[in-house]
Amino acid sequence: MSVQQFGRALGILGAIFLAHSAYSTYEHLAYVKAVDEADTSVPIEIAMECLTSAFVALLGVVLSAETFRQIDMKYEIQKMTIDTIDTKPSFVTFNHRHIKTTSNK
Repeated sequence: MSVQQFGRALGILGAIFLAHSAYSTYEHLAYVKAVDEADTSVPIEIAMECLTSAFVALLGVVLSAETFRQIDMKYEIQKMTIDTIDTKPSFVTFNHRHIKTTSNK
């Protein structure tokens, strides 16, 4: 198992636990509303699950990232041929447009 596959697995696992903590928060607030309690704070277990799963998901995203590519343009130009670099036409004339738009008939 490569590091990228392990990172993807961690990211998926973190996302699942993050969704579970969101659902647990929703259920807790629904319970508080049903019994008419004044204390609406989220239990520490749910808050810790949320923070831990967010950290695990973040770690999974960081580990599943591929290697960085060079930003410098000379590395990209080395991969190109002269046909892809110089794709503009040799000359372009727009004189024909001026004559038709300004002609008085």
